[in-house]
Amino acid sequence: MRKKLVLIIISLCLIFSLLTARIGYIVFGGEYAVNEGVNSLAVTVDKREYNLYYSDIKPLTNNIKKRIAVIRPSQKSIGELTKAFSLGEVSDITQELKLGKPVVKEIDKDTELKYSTTYNSCDTLCTCTQLISKESAGLLSHIDHPRYERRVNFSVDALGRMLSGDTGTLMTNDGFYSREGLVLTLDEKIQELTYEACKGMKSGCAVVMRVEDSAILSCVTKPDDSYLNKPFSQYSVGSVFKVAVAACALENGMDNEFECTSSITVGDTVYTCQKDKAHGKQHLKEALENSCNCYFVNLALTLGADKLSKTLDELDFNGKTTLYNGFEFKNARLPSETDLKSRGELSLLGFGQGKLTAAPFAICNLLCTVADGGYYKSPYLIKGSIDGNGVYKEYEHDNKKAVMRKESADTLLTYLRGVVENGTGKAADYNGNSAGKTATAQTGQFENGREILNTWFAGVYPYDNPEYAIVIMYENGTSGASDCCPIFRTIVENLDRM
Repeated sequence: MRKKLVLIIISLCLIFSLLTARIGYIVFGGEYAVNEGVNSLAVTVDKREYNLYYSDIKPLTNNIKKRIAVIRPSQKSIGELTKAFSLGEVSDITQELKLGKPVVKEIDKDTELKYSTTYNSCDTLCTCTQLISKESAGLLSHIDHPRYERRVNFSVDALGRMLSGDTGTLMTNDGFYSREGLVLTLDEKIQELTYEACKGMKSGCAVVMRVEDSAILSCVTKPDDSYLNKPFSQYSVGSVFKVAVAACALENGMDNEFECTSSITVGDTVYTCQKDKAHGKQHLKEALENSCNCYFVNLALTLGADKLSKTLDELDFNGKTTLYNGFEFKNARLPSETDLKSRGELSLLGFGQGKLTAAPFAICNLLCTVADGGYYKSPYLIKGSIDGNGVYKEYEHDNKKAVMRKESADTLLTYLRGVVENGTGKAADYNGNSAGKTATAQTGQFENGREILNTWFAGVYPYDNPEYAIVIMYENGTSGASDCCPIFRTIVENLDRM
């Protein structure tokens, strides 16, 4: 009996020693350290984008203040939900709470909840979503930054159940409160008035640039839920491209008279003017006012591919515009040298058709060049930056170069005033001080037997002292005069009131 007792005691001591050794291994070995994710759960109450600012350093991202309620799964929390939510919302929240996890919901700022914890949060609401959002491959998708968020951590038991009375611990990651960000050239007031002017546009875009430095002041894409950056996408341009062809003619001292009989035949192709209108004898000024296709076919063939290509290269239609690191766009897609050996393709280029496509911002920058006495500037979007301490640094953008003689540019601007005063752009006039060019571009795409047209107005305001270049592009429109000129007029009228 005594031997049995000794054996039992020895066995118990051995078991105790083994358990002690095992516990020591777990505690000091580190292999079995407690994982926070196992005994806690977290909900996100605030996420912040990288800071982007308007030109006056007002927030563009993270600019809307919200209140967020974290509703815990308890009878008391459920009992007060009708203070903040409709009966339907209460039913949905109650169903979510049955899963045993807290529910995060936005509430009205004046609502008081006793059994749910509320937090201040923020969001981004702006009229240039496509320009900046990651979903549309906008600016934010080209900025490498950590995810800024605040979370509330709750303790749970071994079965994953929330502990009674735990109201959660707020956790904030590094950089959440930093002011670091980029200051854009976008002017908040001009952005808003451009957006408002486009409220009746079903599909298309508008861009406003400052003539003196080609800064992008506003950028609107319609519809609002489009994932395209339409001002930087390629479209058939039609007659607004006649501005570039006219620039080439003036630079080469060519202002010939041609007679329009409503059509012109090149090879086996007949090109016509809109509505088969015969414009008669014209010089360049009248041809722009009438948007005469026949004149510009003749003009392109007379100039030849080499002269046209040289001018288009100087105007940077062959180039790319980089708005930020990797955030870049092709200005246009031009017919190749081989293409332009064809008189037919050269004829089409003369009035902005054929294989040519261009981005609205590139057409807008063409107007900046003409309105600034022939000086080309690369468009830009980033005005400067703000560091983590809130210190602003402005970037230099001194990239002017003369690509046209001032005499040619001034003459062309006068002709564009004539388009509004006497020609197809009359509906764009405001205070007798608008200038620009209309277009109704064929796309080669058909819907219900009707060709889809891109309609345009590319203009400058005020004509006598140009400050703004503005391009309106309307997809599936009727004509530049009816679709786009009124939008231009509304924009410049409101710019004049600023």
